[in-house]
Amino acid sequence: MDVTLKKGRLSKIFSENLHACYENVEKGSDYARLRLQQWRNNPDIVIYTATVDRGAGGWIVYNTGTSTMEEILATEKWRGKGIEPKMVDALIMRENLIAAEFLKSDDEKYRWMVEYGFRPVRTRSVGGLSLEQMELSTAVLFRRLAGIKPYKPYLKKERVAVEKIPEAQSEREIKEGLMNLIDKLGGLNKFVKKGRTVVIKPNLVSDHGMQDGVYKGGIVTDVRLVRALIELLLPVAGKIIIAEGSSINRSATGKMFALYGYDRLVDIDPSKISLVDLNTDRLVEKRVPGGKRMFSRKIPLTFEEADVIINVPVLKMHFAAAVSLSVKSLQGAVPPLEKYMSHFFGLWQCLVNIHHLVRPDLIIIDGLTGQEDFGPVSGIPKKMDLLIGGTNPVAVDAVAMKIMGLDPAMSPPVWMAHMQGLGPVEPERITVVGPPISKVASPFKMPEINISGGKDITVHPGNACPGCRGYLHFVLNKLRRADPRDPGRLLIDRPFDKKVHIYLGPDTEGKIDPGAKNIFMGICQQHNAGMGTPLLGCPPHAEVIMNGIFSLFPDVERPKYADETEEAKLEKMLKEVLAKHSS
Repeated sequence: MDVTLKKGRLSKIFSENLHACYENVEKGSDYARLRLQQWRNNPDIVIYTATVDRGAGGWIVYNTGTSTMEEILATEKWRGKGIEPKMVDALIMRENLIAAEFLKSDDEKYRWMVEYGFRPVRTRSVGGLSLEQMELSTAVLFRRLAGIKPYKPYLKKERVAVEKIPEAQSEREIKEGLMNLIDKLGGLNKFVKKGRTVVIKPNLVSDHGMQDGVYKGGIVTDVRLVRALIELLLPVAGKIIIAEGSSINRSATGKMFALYGYDRLVDIDPSKISLVDLNTDRLVEKRVPGGKRMFSRKIPLTFEEADVIINVPVLKMHFAAAVSLSVKSLQGAVPPLEKYMSHFFGLWQCLVNIHHLVRPDLIIIDGLTGQEDFGPVSGIPKKMDLLIGGTNPVAVDAVAMKIMGLDPAMSPPVWMAHMQGLGPVEPERITVVGPPISKVASPFKMPEINISGGKDITVHPGNACPGCRGYLHFVLNKLRRADPRDPGRLLIDRPFDKKVHIYLGPDTEGKIDPGAKNIFMGICQQHNAGMGTPLLGCPPHAEVIMNGIFSLFPDVERPKYADETEEAKLEKMLKEVLAKHSS
């Protein structure tokens, strides 16, 4: 069955079919009338007509402002013949990640949408009618669009520069290499005009990069590179702001500046150079184009007032996102609650959303020392002697990943950004200036993800995406130590009165035992949440997973991902946001 979509209109035949479809549903005729009225008055509504075998197959009502399918309706000829999933296939080819909303009492629609990969997330009331809101599993999206090119290809050819730095990495050599890199991209004057305000956004994720007072490369942006960048900018820029919001030690960005010597950069010219903690900056709320997963984001005012933004991430692996490069590093550009919320609504999509609202003019990846294995903070330093630069985050990340020996499709946020038109990954659309990739490539060791369970704990992977797998590994790994009740066994092998089952991913094999202790991870398992304990998020935040799994061990102190007080406060704030979101 080959289904194609074409933009249409709210026709008479569609209206008649909608009324006929809902005439036997409770308050159905009122629902059809109410929805038709709403759609006629909403400029964001698009009607897609589905064609199958050269004939009419049905309609999709799609809200472009919220990326939500508000109706899917087959013609009488095709009703009950399984055309609807094919129509959704055609829609996600065009629109990528979508949501859905429909009458809660429509049990048949709920059934097949869950089978497809949609999951219930909340309900809302419209005109006295209860509507079910569902999100499409990102794991299902990845699977259904695997190997498929973007519907709207990125036509512009991007340039990515690669610069090899001498092995000694002296400050002079780093500065010369940086100057060469920028010259390959058109020169500093292309990016910064006289007197402009320049914001440099490094990656200062946490204090893991300093061990026993010794700097460990590959975790945070090397201060020598930022110093070199400042020295190049000073003759031109009016103001230089170094801005970051630490992701793990949220209240300690200032301490991170001091720990890594960033505070001393101000001494170069205190009249021009300053530091800003983005976690405490004033904020401006901006609408997310297309409203995917979140309708708006709060963005630090520092970025809004900047003339030029330079993103300086690190060449490193990430245990859940595959890599933490230019697309991923902008997570540090939003305040703590926004970071926390992005896990609940969908981390990968929210990372893509940020790039619509904060647009770096220049990206310079610090590959002086990269990080392989279990990044972004617990991996192994890998000396690379490289700088990688460009203006398009997807193209820059694609080149960096190939240098790391990785396929760009391996990283969920990079792949989603590409599929949604933010940039190219195809070699023919990227001009690499400098040494070819083959000359500087050095495969990075991948982290070994182990989500096996224990004696009475069974993990059901369910074809989960790297997000849930990575974060679950992070937590389960903390159970692979001696049990304080019996040091002769591991904590993960402690016996329980009831078997423990941890479900993740969109696919659930076998029947769920309602008498067992069931834990359901993420949006992918939200449809099963009533049979156990749900851990909300996509992927759930590490704190959420630790709270859920360590509740099985009340006598064991729960490890901390970050400051416990801060995370508890963020959880309370998130609940308040969700309550407003559902009203």
